[in-house]
Amino acid sequence: MKFQYKVLNISDFIKTDESSHELRIEEGAHQNEVKEHSDITQNKLNELGKEGWELISITNQRLFFKKAV
Repeated sequence: MKFQYKVLNISDFIKTDESSHELRIEEGAHQNEVKEHSDITQNKLNELGKEGWELISITNQRLFFKKAV
């Protein structure tokens, strides 16, 4: 069996289209941000899974995926 591999940086993986540098003064702002990043990460992992990619490792801020070809 042959495999194709993909490597993504974590910072690129969780980057959103909404780049806001506004100062948040809400008490729960950090928790909301963490949940938002978790949701984005989960959605992207699900998208890659639907395309056949399997997460095989996370090392040095990089995500390694493979899929059968």
